Amino acid sequence: MAENYPLVRQREYRRPEKRVGWLNRRTVRDEDELPLIAAHHVRVFRVGDDYVEDPGNLRPDDPLVTGASSVTVVDRRVEVPVVVETRIPSAEAGDFTVRTTFYCTVTDACAVVRDGVTDLEALLLGHLRAVPGLTEDGGDLPVVDSDAVRERIDARLTAYHEMRPAPVSGLEARHGMVEVLTPAELAEDIAKLQEERRQRERDRVRQEWEQETALKRSLLETELELKREELRNTTALHRERNRQEEALEEEFGRQSLEKRISSFRHETSSEDQRQDLTRQFERDRYERDQLRQDAQLIGSDPILADLQAWRQGDITAEELSQRLHADEERRAGLADRRRRTALEDDLTRRGFDRDETRWQVEQEERSTSLERQSALEEAARLQQEDNRRWNLEHQEDVRARDADRQEAQMRERDRQEQRREELAAWTTLTTKAFDRGLFDGQLTDPGAHINRVRDITRDQDGPSPDPGREVPGGTARSIPAGDTTLDADDAELDLGGTDSEANLGHH
Repeated sequence: MAENYPLVRQREYRRPEKRVGWLNRRTVRDEDELPLIAAHHVRVFRVGDDYVEDPGNLRPDDPLVTGASSVTVVDRRVEVPVVVETRIPSAEAGDFTVRTTFYCTVTDACAVVRDGVTDLEALLLGHLRAVPGLTEDGGDLPVVDSDAVRERIDARLTAYHEMRPAPVSGLEARHGMVEVLTPAELAEDIAKLQEERRQRERDRVRQEWEQETALKRSLLETELELKREELRNTTALHRERNRQEEALEEEFGRQSLEKRISSFRHETSSEDQRQDLTRQFERDRYERDQLRQDAQLIGSDPILADLQAWRQGDITAEELSQRLHADEERRAGLADRRRRTALEDDLTRRGFDRDETRWQVEQEERSTSLERQSALEEAARLQQEDNRRWNLEHQEDVRARDADRQEAQMRERDRQEQRREELAAWTTLTTKAFDRGLFDGQLTDPGAHINRVRDITRDQDGPSPDPGREVPGGTARSIPAGDTTLDADDAELDLGGTDSEANLGHH
């Protein structure tokens, strides 16, 4: 039987609060409030007392959607098989298991939702048990005549179904195949189902193991890639540091070269000025020597020569006076030029000193800026490294907690599976004991005893039975926990003798 048939899923709505639009404000539901449907599904909205079927055309702002109190997804597939099982007595101690398949089709989705057809198997089982004379079809035949019982039941169900179809609201249930199983066939079928379930469990465990192996491999590859990335980052960091050091050394070399060039230019300029002054001094000395020689030629003193010329009448007193004034002005001009030259030399030297001091201050500031920038980059790199290491440790902790939680869930599922297998083993042993007739004449109501054992097997989540517990109607050997496969000799029950009779009498 398909799960969740014919109602796939249901959802109740609250009053919509979301509003859209500027001029015309209207309510609307979110897109995720409309359940997605497959090609063979339809939605049924309940609006007040009405039910509206929607194949998927209504939008979230449709008045039917905003005014609906619930929505239900209905499966509209054709001829969906639904298997129903029931028991009928036989001429012997065992019972026949009648397995009937009904092929169902939803004809009215709104009626299915309105009448709440959720457990279709229970409804068909009630219809099957209501068939007149069904429980008497196997009462006169032994367990081995299951084919004759099947032909009787098939004919009875076919005739009854033609006269009175299954009364399920909104569905059409067509009678199909009928199987009649003996207790041995039923036990074999149950064993086959258990084996299939174990195989699925083994496949699931193997798949989980493969996924865990793939996850571990992926984690190892990720760690390797992280280490490689760390190595690449370290190498790049070393290269960047070497590049910065080389750039710093190159900058220091350039500054040193500029300093040397500036010093050379300063020394060259000073040397040129010194040479100019020396040449000027040599020129002045040459002129003085020439004048001295001239003075020696004319009396070693121009003034005396002028005076001598004035006395001799070669020049007048006015010309002498002019010459004396001219000589004084020349001497004053020479003194002024010497002072001006000395002042210019002093100003030039002070300018060179200021330039050198400013250059030294600029070099110190540039070196301080480079050191501060390098320190900031190093601090940022250390902070980034600490953050990356913390993230890695946090991810490792999260993965470890997930692995522990998955392991605990697996242990819990194994424990529950072991409990189910133990209960199934006890049920199988008790059923075999009844099949062999070990309880004939000792229990007044064997069917009630089997039903009690069957009720125990239905409680899949209850506590596991005690392996050494006394079986009603006899004394059974203790079975180890988890051992659900028994040989014929191991499944024999000690039901004879005085002890079993006393136990049966006690019960």
